[in-house]
Amino acid sequence: MEVEVAAAGEAVAVVEAAKAIAGNTMLRDQWFFGRKAKVFTLQWHLTNTCPFHCRHCYDRSARSELSWIDAQRVLADLAEFARARRVEPRVCLSGGDPLCYPHFWQLYEAVARAGMAVSILGNPTDAETIRRLLTFQPPLYYQVSLEGMREHNDAMRGAGHYERTLVFLRAARDLGLRTSVMLTLTRANLDQVLPLASELQLLTCRMTFNRLAQVGEATTLETPARGDLAAFMGRYLAARRSCSVLGVKDNLLSIVRHQYGRPSLPGCTGAGCGAAFNFVALLPDGEVHACRKFPSPIGDLRESSLGEVYDSPRAQCYRQGSSACRGCKLRKNCGGCLAVSHGRGLDPLRERDPDCFLTA
Repeated sequence: MEVEVAAAGEAVAVVEAAKAIAGNTMLRDQWFFGRKAKVFTLQWHLTNTCPFHCRHCYDRSARSELSWIDAQRVLADLAEFARARRVEPRVCLSGGDPLCYPHFWQLYEAVARAGMAVSILGNPTDAETIRRLLTFQPPLYYQVSLEGMREHNDAMRGAGHYERTLVFLRAARDLGLRTSVMLTLTRANLDQVLPLASELQLLTCRMTFNRLAQVGEATTLETPARGDLAAFMGRYLAARRSCSVLGVKDNLLSIVRHQYGRPSLPGCTGAGCGAAFNFVALLPDGEVHACRKFPSPIGDLRESSLGEVYDSPRAQCYRQGSSACRGCKLRKNCGGCLAVSHGRGLDPLRERDPDCFLTA
């Protein structure tokens, strides 16, 4: 216990130093796209264990999980990376179901003691768990997923999932936990997004969507036709005028704004496609990927530091994104989606996002 407390104290000092100088950030790629980032997020997939078996799951493989000692090393490594790169570190705990990770509560408390902002991507949980989270440190948000209205969602995620999620959202709202809802956009649920947003208007803080990446078990699902997608995105942005819960995340939404002479949106990670730039994904066994939605390995934290992984040639390739987007006027806040390209059988580092509808 004394060792843990000492390590936490060191992490706090390192994180505070990183925050103090985050304004002079070193995460820049101005020679390519003019981007810079003051925040770096480690999306930490603690486990692949999950009580659900969703039809679009990207990875159901049996991966080993980091021990508590290794998890502490990762946290210390992240703090040091943030100090050296002059950015504010954030941790996004995900899975599978992150609550299934045997050391979840130890890790959550350690992140809070280190002074790092934390978010959770998980499954609906009970009021007792919500209260426990709020006792340590309120997360920036707790994100759950819905795939459309009740019938379609439960066909995708299992019988009763829709109602269980609404019960969770009501409890979270009443207890003061900020929540977010994510939807994976497919051909089958394109017309359900806006009705779902209306249903959630008083239940959650934000609802967004990710386009389907046909990876893993998601290869059996269909994506919207490009024209239908473009029309939907126009309706989506128009609906935001009266539906405040609708958030913006997908990079291609900036195309609609561009068509009307409006400024671009910040994109997927606040810097367009932030894969290996202001964001990386850590898998349960220590592998680091540029993005969790498709195979994009850039290193392993059991063998290298986060700084070494970030500076690796492979990470630099993903950071630059597709060469087909290099001259695009929207690249700073876009870059398409590498995972979508990969899922359609394209080379994500050379070919254009197949859903891109920018014409001029």
